Amino acid sequence: MKQIISISILIFLSVLTLAQEKPVLFTLNDCVSRAMAENIDLKIQKNREKKAMLDRQKSQWQLAPSINGGAGSSLNLRRSTNQNNEISSGTNYTINYGLSSSLVIFGGFTKINTIAAYKYNELAYKESTQYLANQLYLQIIESYTMALYQKAMVEVLDEKLEISKKERDRIEAYISEGLIEPVALYEIEATVSGNELERNRMENNFKLALIQLSQLIEWANYKTFNIAPGEFEATNPEVMPYNYTSVYSIACANLPQIKQKEYTIAYLKKALNVSKGNMLPSLSVNGGYSSGFYSTDTLANGVPTAINDQFSKYLNPSLGLSLNIPIFNGFGRNIEVKKSKVDLENGLYELENEKKLIGKEIVEAIQRLEACLLEYESAMNNLKFVEKSFETYREKYRLGLLNSTDFITAQNQLAKARTDVIAAKYSWVVQNKIIELYMGKTDF
Repeated sequence: MKQIISISILIFLSVLTLAQEKPVLFTLNDCVSRAMAENIDLKIQKNREKKAMLDRQKSQWQLAPSINGGAGSSLNLRRSTNQNNEISSGTNYTINYGLSSSLVIFGGFTKINTIAAYKYNELAYKESTQYLANQLYLQIIESYTMALYQKAMVEVLDEKLEISKKERDRIEAYISEGLIEPVALYEIEATVSGNELERNRMENNFKLALIQLSQLIEWANYKTFNIAPGEFEATNPEVMPYNYTSVYSIACANLPQIKQKEYTIAYLKKALNVSKGNMLPSLSVNGGYSSGFYSTDTLANGVPTAINDQFSKYLNPSLGLSLNIPIFNGFGRNIEVKKSKVDLENGLYELENEKKLIGKEIVEAIQRLEACLLEYESAMNNLKFVEKSFETYREKYRLGLLNSTDFITAQNQLAKARTDVIAAKYSWVVQNKIIELYMGKTDF
């Protein structure tokens, strides 16, 4: 009975292990969605964005009046001032308590400008988050297409290996019938083993590409990770209606790195206004509501008056205005204004520089896209001729009119032609996705 239970447990664990190792197929959208949800750097950036939102909320509450409560007590052992502001001797104690409030009526609009500054700062952080997401999206596109390329290359080399194996079988049949010398088998065996080595190397590259992609999307068990078949299979490079002016115009209006710089400039303008506002007079209204207890306030029998009675007796509401006029503060506020002007000037320069950089990138991206299309078309034409040429070479080889070296050369040319088509296709896909990103088109 124990043996049956042990065997059952082993079978269950084996089935469970197989289930855990079952490959999970990811489409490109699957990879993008998971990366956007799990990427650590993106989570950190979102927390920074949240912190900027809290800074903005905190600045808004600065418009509300401040209300504070307080209490204090003192024990006098020899001399003190009693409730009538007279000097008294002996041991006594006092308790003071109350509320105080203050509200800035005018402060150079510093609080209003601070709120606006933090609002633009929050928007700038949101655009920084979007920029990081865009960069992650491009990394996934490049990594995913690289895995697709490696997978397609494995298939090409599988076919190449299969052709060489069929030729080996044919030669073995000829040798067994005595039609050719056994030495011919050595050459084809060398070809087969070389093709196997090339194919295994490419398969290792494909597995490494899968590992890198799984790490990029935070998929822990890389052994279960694989890409779904058919992605971009129906995509064929074609002429796209892109021109520099329209792409650049859309990019400047939508790209997060541009908008982030624009919001930063708006923030710096408000920060400059805050610096200027600190040089203006400020007017505040202050109020208080306090009372106290004195041990020297006694009844006829010498017992201190009850605290409830003393509360009303010494209740002291107050209301006042305070005006603060900056006259000389060591030129500190003047220097802060000058520093804010420098920050604003640098912000404008950074925006101009970012737009120039985007313009250069768009020109190069469009040129690379066109080059990839021409390369793809040339590679397709070359493949057609190479395939026809290979069929001719293979037939001559079967008839003994061609040696093994020439046949291997023809086989390598066919594999290279197919490789060129695959490389050009996926290069075009990546470049097209980059331009779409400039135009605000994403899959997330």
